[in-house]
Amino acid sequence: MPAAEMEALVRRLVDHGANVVWIGHNNPGEVDPAKVEPGLSYAVYEALLDPADPRHAGAVAMLATQRRLLDACQAVGAKAVLPAGYQIQMGERWNEEHPDDLRRDAAGRPLDIYGGGVSASFYAPGYRRDIEAYYRWLDAELVLPYAGTILMLNLADEPLGGDYSAHAEAEFRARTGLRFSDVGDDPGRQRLLGAFQSGMVAEYAAWSAALWHDLHPGLPVTMSFDGAQARKSYTLPDLEPLFRDTPSNFVVTFDAYPRDGLPNVALSDADLVGLFLLARSLGLYSARYHRPVWLWAAANSWGLSQASPDPGSVSDAVANGLALALLTRQGGGDLQGIAYLNYNVKEQGLYNDSHRTAYDVETMFSRVTAAYPGLRQAMAARPSRPEVLILAPPLRAHEAIGARREAVILEVHPFQRLAILAAQGVNAAVVGGLDGWPAPPDGLRGVVVLTPSAAYLAEGDLAALRRALVAGGRVVASPDVARALGSPAGVVPQLAYGDLAERRGNLYVAAQGVAMLFEAGREQELGTLWREV
Repeated sequence: MPAAEMEALVRRLVDHGANVVWIGHNNPGEVDPAKVEPGLSYAVYEALLDPADPRHAGAVAMLATQRRLLDACQAVGAKAVLPAGYQIQMGERWNEEHPDDLRRDAAGRPLDIYGGGVSASFYAPGYRRDIEAYYRWLDAELVLPYAGTILMLNLADEPLGGDYSAHAEAEFRARTGLRFSDVGDDPGRQRLLGAFQSGMVAEYAAWSAALWHDLHPGLPVTMSFDGAQARKSYTLPDLEPLFRDTPSNFVVTFDAYPRDGLPNVALSDADLVGLFLLARSLGLYSARYHRPVWLWAAANSWGLSQASPDPGSVSDAVANGLALALLTRQGGGDLQGIAYLNYNVKEQGLYNDSHRTAYDVETMFSRVTAAYPGLRQAMAARPSRPEVLILAPPLRAHEAIGARREAVILEVHPFQRLAILAAQGVNAAVVGGLDGWPAPPDGLRGVVVLTPSAAYLAEGDLAALRRALVAGGRVVASPDVARALGSPAGVVPQLAYGDLAERRGNLYVAAQGVAMLFEAGREQELGTLWREV
């Protein structure tokens, strides 16, 4: 796109209320200026350094495009988020030259999650050396010259999963004394392995942000995490370490479309339930660790299922942004920004969409941008805190990951079955443990313990649950967790709610599983329970 057209594009966005341009990332991390999602990455830098590289001309064109867009933002007075990579991808040439430095699955194959491409092992010294050289070049080439324009760097889009490479095993052994093969069938060792795998991405984020803190103090950096994965699993990566263990210059970003996936699949209630829980949970962690968060909202075919039998509409797009603002504030979070539109991304953007859309493109643009002032008010609304905590101990997921030697996992806890919490407007959020969270009656109404076994609870959780019960809070738990808690003295258990639960004072014991008590379609048996909890 010529410079004049770029400036006109940015000016149009700013004239309609936008104040930040989030530049597209390089997916996959290869050198190809004509592909669907071109941008900057290590492979582009590598090709720029070598005029004899057959990719050199393409890399020059890709860098020139970034400059033109940054110049346009500078001319108009808009801030920009500049992406610097995709996942942990270094490009095919680097992969061929460093086969021992690639992420691997448990069978030793190069790890290619969902067909997104092969990436480097974060634990490989060769990766760390080369990515630091790239970051130093990027700082000198673009970040410093456009210091007044670049608001933030996006170091990686959709980093997720684990790593079973030799470098990862060496790190695991240094920490635990165990090789991966030593884990075997021992549940304790499986949990160690699962925790290591689930923490890899947070460690990658923390190391990368710390490097940028040294290179360019005061510059915020982010990674845009996969909201589809997060709303189903809350692991690989675990959410809390993204806030707790990263340095102060790191900003957490998640894509948070109504449905994050292929546009030929229709939006479902489970998609929305997962999104509501995720947004409130991100808000809760944002508040606890005093960290801002950014979210991506949909005004495009990817997030609105435009190739499906039941495509989303303009109203769905507007509601997406408003819901994210309100839900994050309900969790108490600092929602610093919402990235909307996917303005001209090839094949799936608001413009350049290859699908026949159910909405008129210009109507979508005008309605979504007209909602910006209201969104800003909602983002600054008085924060609240969740009334119900969903206790989903990560140990259960860690054990499953370690037992199966998983590098990516979709669901262990049944988050998507908690439909009624969203349908009834319950302000609920997911936590991995109760340490540090307010106990009843300080604004907290109850705790839903999602794990079937008390063995997965963190140290101190049983004591916290007992304190919650004594303070008048309601606890919903499995029979095993209820046995560990013990029955209150003088309380006669009563079967209730269609015999699906046994009430022991303000302890509700779910005989057939906790998630079953919160499934949609059970209003007749469980309506009273929902109102009480």
